[in-house]
Amino acid sequence: MLLSSAPSVTGMLTLRLASRAHPTHRQEFGFIRGIAFAVAGLLLMLPIAIWGASLYGHSSKGQAHVSPAEVFLLAGYLDVMFFWFIWSLNSFIFRPTPSYNNPWEENWGAAYGPELKKYLVDAVFKRLDQEGKLGNLIVDIGSGASPVSQLLPSAPDRKFIFVDVAGTDSVSMDTQHIRLDAEHITQPGLLSYKKALIRVCRFLNTDPRASALQERATALVFSDILNYVNYRTVVSGFASFLKSGGRIIIVNHPTRGIRARFSEKGLKKNDDFYLFLEEQNLEIESKDFPCRPAGEREESEEMIVLVARKNDRLSVRCPG
Repeated sequence: MLLSSAPSVTGMLTLRLASRAHPTHRQEFGFIRGIAFAVAGLLLMLPIAIWGASLYGHSSKGQAHVSPAEVFLLAGYLDVMFFWFIWSLNSFIFRPTPSYNNPWEENWGAAYGPELKKYLVDAVFKRLDQEGKLGNLIVDIGSGASPVSQLLPSAPDRKFIFVDVAGTDSVSMDTQHIRLDAEHITQPGLLSYKKALIRVCRFLNTDPRASALQERATALVFSDILNYVNYRTVVSGFASFLKSGGRIIIVNHPTRGIRARFSEKGLKKNDDFYLFLEEQNLEIESKDFPCRPAGEREESEEMIVLVARKNDRLSVRCPG
């Protein structure tokens, strides 16, 4: 019985391993996984092929019975199928709760690492800093576990505010972490908004009653966040705190990320974002496409690093 079940057991285990996608490559099939699926299918079909050939041989010879070996072969195959069903059902019902080292890993995975961010924006940040276009108050919205704005060199009196829904409220000499849903930026009546505003004002040593609507930020950074939020609300809401002449730095790929968490009002195409910035009186200064293939002209769905400047004369209009 055990010997007759060996091909089925091997096939089931191979199929189980082949169907487990790597957490950072969920949508990739790959050559190795393809070979594994083919081998699993062959092993699973082998007992049926042997059984079918045996039945065909008996019928062609006019024999009405089968041998004990063939009975054991079929019984072993059916046993494996039964235990496979029980195993899969148990794995589904008693699925273990995954453990995470930090809340960002739980919410967004490990795809947005510091190495990739440095590759994408390091040159842009250095250029803006050398040209004196970043100022001394950088607000990083959707900062994540590794804020991209930390790539900026330190400067006298430069301060950073990191805003993230999975963050923690903590403060140091030149950095303030704020736990806040970015979409709440246009809802000042919420308790979470009021708490965040008080913490920021303490950090900046200003009076929240006198400075609630004062434009203070010199640069806003949105890195890999626009797919997950109502980008119109978030960008325009934070832009109301940006000084005239301040910069907005966008790092985004309209199709990259965890699609199950994409917002219906998230950014779908770069062309839509260009029109939105024009409506908000934010002038595009530069557009870089670090991952676009050579010779490719289409940019609507490409990874983009964009820098826009808040118009000196016209104010940003928040959507109603």
